[in-house]
Amino acid sequence: MLKKLFVFSVLLTSFAFGQWVNTGAWPNNTVLGQLHGIAVDPAGKVWAGNFSPERFLPPGGGPTDSVTANLIRVYNPDGTPASFSPIWRLTGPDFNDTLKGSNMRGMRTDHNGNILMVFGNQLMYRVNYQTGAGMKKVNVAIGTSPTAPAVSNTGQIFVGPVVNAGAPIKEFDSEFNFVGNVTTLLPTGFSRSIECSPDGNTVYFPSYTRKLILVYKRPNEFAPFDSVGTIMNGVACESITRNRATGRLWVAAGSMNDRPDSSFYPYSVNTWYEYDLTTNQITDSLKWEFVTPLSPNERPRGIDFSPDGNIAYFGCFGGSGLPLMQRAQKTVGIKDEGQLVVNGYTLSQNYPNPFNPSTKINYSLVANGYVTLKVYDMLGNEVATLVDGEKMAGEHSVNFDASKLSSGIYVYQLNVNGVRISNKMTLMK
Repeated sequence: MLKKLFVFSVLLTSFAFGQWVNTGAWPNNTVLGQLHGIAVDPAGKVWAGNFSPERFLPPGGGPTDSVTANLIRVYNPDGTPASFSPIWRLTGPDFNDTLKGSNMRGMRTDHNGNILMVFGNQLMYRVNYQTGAGMKKVNVAIGTSPTAPAVSNTGQIFVGPVVNAGAPIKEFDSEFNFVGNVTTLLPTGFSRSIECSPDGNTVYFPSYTRKLILVYKRPNEFAPFDSVGTIMNGVACESITRNRATGRLWVAAGSMNDRPDSSFYPYSVNTWYEYDLTTNQITDSLKWEFVTPLSPNERPRGIDFSPDGNIAYFGCFGGSGLPLMQRAQKTVGIKDEGQLVVNGYTLSQNYPNPFNPSTKINYSLVANGYVTLKVYDMLGNEVATLVDGEKMAGEHSVNFDASKLSSGIYVYQLNVNGVRISNKMTLMK
């Protein structure tokens, strides 16, 4: 019983305060791909790596000068390409490499804002985020395809294996020198990414086939790591990151190809959940909008956040025709005397509450717009649509008749002009 009460409490927090608005394909719906690496640098530029190599004609080249390479696309915050985008070749102090012959495995912003890139041929690069020039490279020598990297605030770098059994999780210092293994005793399974704490003394390693996140911890950087258990049991996680503005983990729960185990928590596919490491609670969520409903070919593979933490960029790996990325923005909400106010739009607490069997919901619009007001049960199932159409700016009211529903807690959600506001109500029969 206590487990169920905890689950309900977490879910209500997510519904009531998770005001993320998915604004769709980014930078536009013509840029398609299979995202397998994403990072946002300190200037807010978004770096995106496609999984597979592409044909590309370098600037100034003739018809016969095209190359096949893993293109790294870099976008300014307004969606325009950076001056050095796309990157198809990396030139550094002792290398001049065309990015071909292997697939992109993942990216991460390092402690100085530069970009770490890992490829299937075991190579990891550091790229100057201001110029796009190569800085360093190393062969991580994992023995299998490497995962996306993790990096601490002081520069420790961790890379894990995609195929877990028999391969280590490795640690490198900020200069790409091998430090040691976090562990070589991984259980059988498959992984795609890895994350660490800001101080580099805790490592979070998701196994999406085992539906859990393994946790390794050490008391300081000079001590060995120990396995200390798992978190977020039930997630089939292929994408994990730490929002540097908040310090919280963002974890993809799974896809239609690898579904989460919802006996632990009512996880939804193609949804990233925010996990507060201090309270061990889920506190927020955002969702990839399916291109093809419930497609198993849309598997969450990368997410990162703007420097202020209020814009998320994320993508999926799978079939052709997917936007390279989608974008979501977090609105600022204020709860005032039973009302939730977001960007001037207001959703009031239903009255009466608790109610039986009907109640009134008031809302106000700061501008004309297409409005939906829907009701959901605690598993996220839609149980009623109260408003679905164009509405004028001003005050509005609607009655909700729940005579055919069972007693319990329900969530009502207002969507208008890119703003989403949710609140909860209690039906007591």
